[in-house]
Amino acid sequence: MAPKKTITAASLVHEGHPIATQTVPADFAWRRDSTGSETQTLYFQLENGCLGFVQIAWAYLALTTTIETNALFYIPGQPCVFESHNGHNLKVHKKSQEFECKGLAMAWNDDQTQLTVKYTAGRERSPKGVAASFVFTRKSDGYKIGDGKTYIGEGTASHYFYPAGDMVAKGEINGVKFDSKGAGLFIHAHSANIMPYNVGAEWNMVYFIGYREGTPEDQKKASNAFTYNVLQYETPHSAGSVNCANASLTESNRLSAVLWDTDVKHIDDELDPNGSGYKLPKRVVFTSTGKTTDGKKAKVVFEANPTMRLHDIDVLHEMPYVIRRLVQALITKPFVFERYDGEAKIVIEIEGQEPFSVHGVAFNELTLMK
Repeated sequence: MAPKKTITAASLVHEGHPIATQTVPADFAWRRDSTGSETQTLYFQLENGCLGFVQIAWAYLALTTTIETNALFYIPGQPCVFESHNGHNLKVHKKSQEFECKGLAMAWNDDQTQLTVKYTAGRERSPKGVAASFVFTRKSDGYKIGDGKTYIGEGTASHYFYPAGDMVAKGEINGVKFDSKGAGLFIHAHSANIMPYNVGAEWNMVYFIGYREGTPEDQKKASNAFTYNVLQYETPHSAGSVNCANASLTESNRLSAVLWDTDVKHIDDELDPNGSGYKLPKRVVFTSTGKTTDGKKAKVVFEANPTMRLHDIDVLHEMPYVIRRLVQALITKPFVFERYDGEAKIVIEIEGQEPFSVHGVAFNELTLMK
């Protein structure tokens, strides 16, 4: 049987039209419209070193609807905390301007420039659980590749991004209170008429933050940092093993470039000593190309060395029983590997400028569903 086609969002853009386009508020509205999955995720990198994400996830599989909250918090020198809880019921108000489930609430203001997040899922279940609040104030327009939608077989996968914004966060992790500023990234992902494991067999996600080489320590604030974000996946063999990618570069909390072509190379793969059964790369090289917001050619190269394992997510272990049995029949072991690169560097090339390096830290997420 011939593989089903994958038609990427970028390939559908007509010649002469921009590949990257501006998002509209409706792109971030909940769909919940068919078999598939949907997530609304806020990622953060704070000046105190804390990084992670909070997420509401919805899925409709095998006639079963599930709502989950997922959250990861890492402060250098402290144990990483990952929490996944049943959200029970998703309530959506004001045309998706406000939405909440048990333990996690998100609310946009009227013009969708500021997002307020309250996470209590961990604390509600244990005195030692995490409680945190965030205010994300976006500083530039959102983006999507084409109309944001990639066609995979009979289904679709869509991604929409607010890549840059100020972050104010406070909370308590492992008994340690924090109150810090930083940078944020918001992503809405949606798949329709397709099981989540049929969207991508391998996913690579990066969220880097750093500063130009030579930046004085007293000037290293999120408000003048660079960020580089990649969300790349390869569709399963049954859909042609096609590379699908979204990436962006921001400077001083403003979108600088959208990069729609990202090549990912895994180097020095070794069998996972923790027993997942997968070979994991010691190094991952990302090469992203696209254009700046003023039309210049842009390229970012990132040779990641994510040597610190923050957390391994055994996806089957986190799933409800009915869905777990369904997925287990089709996939051996779906795993998500959350990793950290404490001495990261990207090289930026902008048309008409000399290449330059940016040094910082990076959150790296590798998902394998094979």
